Amino acid sequence: MNTATSRSSAPARAGRKRRDATTEQALLLATDNLLTEKGNIDFSLAEVGARAGLSTALVQYYFGSKHGLLAALLEWSSSRYVSQINGLLAMELSAPEKLQIHLRALVKTYLKTPYIDRLLHHLISSSDDSEAQRISDFYVKRVVEFYRHLIDQGVREGHFRPVDPLHLYFILLGTADHLAARRRLLASALGTADLDMDFVGVFSAALNDMMLNGLRKT
Repeated sequence: MNTATSRSSAPARAGRKRRDATTEQALLLATDNLLTEKGNIDFSLAEVGARAGLSTALVQYYFGSKHGLLAALLEWSSSRYVSQINGLLAMELSAPEKLQIHLRALVKTYLKTPYIDRLLHHLISSSDDSEAQRISDFYVKRVVEFYRHLIDQGVREGHFRPVDPLHLYFILLGTADHLAARRRLLASALGTADLDMDFVGVFSAALNDMMLNGLRKT
């Protein structure tokens, strides 16, 4: 690590120690609400401060920049989803049971945080190579590896045929992102853009049936 990096990171570490969890949560929640309403990641730190009832300077103090805020938001908004993947791998359940649980959580996550894929792509494209690789490893590679383990388990159990886990990644996350990003456009067809938990249950069940039919060993 060079001297400049060491000097610049020390105040940041000290600042993090002094941060109030309630204030940080309020700022992240305000950002989450803004991105969900806007349907994109075009916002200002002043908007976040105003939404949270706090000053723009405080947003900068806690996160340093818009990029820092977005990086923290990605970690905050996807933490439950990542934990669910880790937990599923350790559960004593069959591969089809794990898939069903995962698909419901996936649909719920993308409807609750419809901006998550755009945020992920933005952070990877706007970060330096090492940071982009870290983000990709944590949020992309981890999901692909989960699908690899899930498929391997299903093959061992005689439920699934071998498929490329990357294909499963594109199909499932592409479907979830499309649903989240297009729900306003589909409002007239769906009757509402506010897709509730009943829709989550019905849609995830339909998606599960389709995936099982595609994965099932013949």
